[in-house]
Amino acid sequence: MSCLLRRDSCEWENLKSIFHPDAYIYTSWTGRTHFQDFIKASQAGMDKGVFIMHRIHGSTTDINPEATRAVTKMKATITQRFEFEDGIEADAESDCRFVFFWSKDEQTGNWRANYVRHFYEKDKLIPVDPNRIPKIDVEAAKKYPIGYRYLAYCQERTMGVKVILDLPGHRREAGSTANGEKHDMLYKQIKEWMDGQEVDI
Repeated sequence: MSCLLRRDSCEWENLKSIFHPDAYIYTSWTGRTHFQDFIKASQAGMDKGVFIMHRIHGSTTDINPEATRAVTKMKATITQRFEFEDGIEADAESDCRFVFFWSKDEQTGNWRANYVRHFYEKDKLIPVDPNRIPKIDVEAAKKYPIGYRYLAYCQERTMGVKVILDLPGHRREAGSTANGEKHDMLYKQIKEWMDGQEVDI
């Protein structure tokens, strides 16, 4: 989807154009943040060498009968490169489902995003050089959710951020973890949005 392509390509003005003025985005490293602040943080991170990219695998979009609201669910992989001790590099990858909450601007007729959220389903850490494997504190890593464990572990240790630990996970976690509870809550919010309810996401 163009949102991720524009972000990864540093097309900031084009990226801004897809959002309503009061739109919000959730990420593991920002939590709930206004889209303008997310763009500023992304710009600052890239200027410091933070390297986050996305691979898009497919998407579906549901539109309500009145054609005033829609929800896009997009399968994607977040991949971020990290440098460890002795210059060892590895890519943390989290398979996600992005969720875009859209509504039509009544004055212009344009569709714009109100919210962007994610389901974090599973992740892994891949050494760039198979002969040089980074050392991970196994016990410390266990505190992070399984859907974005290594991504969160590496972000906290290299970016100076506090990662949000209760973001929506996979259906297999339903009822057993905070991430499973947030999984069910996000699906409820999707339904409420499509039903035309006022939803604070």
